[in-house]
Amino acid sequence: MPLFRRHLLFVPLDDGSYAVKLSQEARHGIVTLAQQLDDLLDTDLPETRRLFPTAYPEDPERDAGYQVFARQQLIDKRRDAVELIRSTASKDRLTEDELSAWMGVLNDLRLVLGTMLDVSEDDYDIDSDDPNIDSHMLYRYLGELVHNIVEALTTSLPDPEDESTP
Repeated sequence: MPLFRRHLLFVPLDDGSYAVKLSQEARHGIVTLAQQLDDLLDTDLPETRRLFPTAYPEDPERDAGYQVFARQQLIDKRRDAVELIRSTASKDRLTEDELSAWMGVLNDLRLVLGTMLDVSEDDYDIDSDDPNIDSHMLYRYLGELVHNIVEALTTSLPDPEDESTP
């Protein structure tokens, strides 16, 4: 028997939907953060660079063309996901598509915050004296939410060992 059990925040249900086990406070916080992400999308701030990665690092001219072409599509897709979070934040069940959109927004928030904090995945210890401790804790919380969604989504995938190969 494990010493403790993780509380699952997104639980797959038999009908293919997912139960949402977040507090109202957490839901409100997610909507607020999603709105802040939406506000950043039209900016060219360094914090958003990971949202719009370089496609052609060896060819700046080609990359500039790609950015002109793709950036607005990426912004529109992210805005649609933010709006979906706003419209589904109070729901107790989400569809797979809705939960995937939540995951995308939460991951984008984590990318922006991680860039702001200059976080390295290789070595990530939080110093309790760090003046940005709250931001670091939020970064970790967003990571846990994303991880929990990935677990929920993958538990509903078929087991590859159970499928026969042609």
